[in-house]
Amino acid sequence: MRIIREYILGEFLKPLIACFVLFISLSWIIDLFDHLDEVVKAKVPMFVLCDYYFSMTPFIFVNISPIIIILATIFTLSTLNRHNEIMAIKAIGVNLWSIIWIFLGFGILMSALSFGVNELIKPDSYLHSISLKEQYFKPAANQEKNHIMNDLTLYGSKNRIFIINSYDTKRQQMSNITISENNNKNQLSRQLVAKKAQWVEGFWIFYDCIITEYENGKAKSEAEHFEERVEFIDEKPRDFARSDLQPDLMSYWQLKKYIRRLKASGFKAHKEMVIFYNKLAFPLANFIIIFFAVPFTLTRARSGNLFLGIALSIIISFSYWGSNALCLSLGKIGVLSPLLSAWLTNIIFLFIGIWLIESVKK
Repeated sequence: MRIIREYILGEFLKPLIACFVLFISLSWIIDLFDHLDEVVKAKVPMFVLCDYYFSMTPFIFVNISPIIIILATIFTLSTLNRHNEIMAIKAIGVNLWSIIWIFLGFGILMSALSFGVNELIKPDSYLHSISLKEQYFKPAANQEKNHIMNDLTLYGSKNRIFIINSYDTKRQQMSNITISENNNKNQLSRQLVAKKAQWVEGFWIFYDCIITEYENGKAKSEAEHFEERVEFIDEKPRDFARSDLQPDLMSYWQLKKYIRRLKASGFKAHKEMVIFYNKLAFPLANFIIIFFAVPFTLTRARSGNLFLGIALSIIISFSYWGSNALCLSLGKIGVLSPLLSAWLTNIIFLFIGIWLIESVKK
């Protein structure tokens, strides 16, 4: 069985690597043609283009990994089936599940890899690619504008809410800031209002600020005015620069922290919870989708061609993505609970896939 396992795994890795290279290359080419005018006009250096597309690769990989693994699975099983190798393996008494688990095991590894890339690499690399795009692809006038972020709201540590009129990411300078700090009962306990704040040697210095202390929601003393004051807060310039980062681009732990802050501030965070649970559920598509690839492939005639396998892969992948998108939408509008909306597609596909495999075995 060890020889059979190594042979099937070797046959599986070839199309897997080929599909990975093909789809990543296609994604690069499509994006390049989409931005070709900007690249030519801005005369973007080659090393910047290479850096940009290399930084985009983790984001692309996380999104296309399910279709890569299902294509590789269908191609491998189609080849084995066409050469009567599946029949020969079954004839010597090897259980069909032993073959299937070779692909399922790799699906689990791919799910773990997808989650790891999404968690550890994708957020920073994607932000780096966006930074390169803003810096090199756009005219100088637009670049200067992009340094200024307007109307920011950040739910910070220690139950603080930051409302900032504008933030200069290049100079690390804020203007017209209001910081409201709530107690454990979600009552206002302290508020700072300042005209300007500057990051200097690891600290935020607030200028022309007024600080008011509250108790039970009421001011317990007169507000104090400071021309200049250092405030020891946990948030650093990068936290404010990322304050407009969309939840689906946050890592698992960043989003968990963000949701905790939203809830502490009295917000429901329903949409964010859906995205949070989906960060665990979606990578498992690499594992669950194989349950569909295996039975459809093994029940096809040996004369089936490669194009049918490719079409089948695309249909199954888009069926999963479409079903998942629908469930997530229902979760975000409150029809389904956040947990159920994120996992419902996986549950449906898993049970149908197992039933289909059992039908093939019979």
